[in-house]
Amino acid sequence: MTISLGSMALFAELPLEAHAEVLAALHSRNYPAGTVIFNQGDPGDELLIVEAGEIAIFAPTTGPAIGQAIRIFKPGDVLGEMALIDQQPRSLSARAESDAAVLTLGKADFRRLVAGNPELGLAVMRGLSERIRYTTDFLTQVRTWVQRVAAGNFQPGDINTTPARDSTLASLAADFARMAAEVQRREDELKREVAQLRIEIDETRRQQDVDRITQSEEFVSMREQARRMREELRGG
Repeated sequence: MTISLGSMALFAELPLEAHAEVLAALHSRNYPAGTVIFNQGDPGDELLIVEAGEIAIFAPTTGPAIGQAIRIFKPGDVLGEMALIDQQPRSLSARAESDAAVLTLGKADFRRLVAGNPELGLAVMRGLSERIRYTTDFLTQVRTWVQRVAAGNFQPGDINTTPARDSTLASLAADFARMAAEVQRREDELKREVAQLRIEIDETRRQQDVDRITQSEEFVSMREQARRMREELRGG
């Protein structure tokens, strides 16, 4: 192991005599960058501790935003424990963002360790509480940005400078800023097109009015009278 159990929030409060038991239950794996570690819907039969590198969780999608990271986990972070607790399939997918090393703890070993070490159960609860707070912050940020963009009450730079708890939210803010800039660009372009269309419509109407006047009987008669008057003046 390149990191100690004591430095991990999940195991920080375990008594030292329990460390050997935990170490015996952990298994090491390595993943090259870009490797999908598990997919949304897979059975949740182990938790993962990031030992080195970075791992992203993401929701599988199609289109230009395929695999957009929702959160990045770094050395010492734990992921996948929720599936062990609620016994539900994986709610998201996980991918190695860089060459990564992880330690895994299987379902049976996890339950055995929690049963024998109440401190571990409390640490898991704290981790889940932190995850809930993170999700709440995440959704609050998204809701705020969506409302501002929908209402047109934004400047791309305002979103991009919104304080974010970590690099994932900062990246999301940057994505929203780019989206807001694109929305603003399209709005400005639409305004220019509408203004140009109004000019063209006004010019068309003006020409139609001119044509209607110049082709009327009154105008033709007045023009003929003016021509005769010019000829009479020249003859006189």
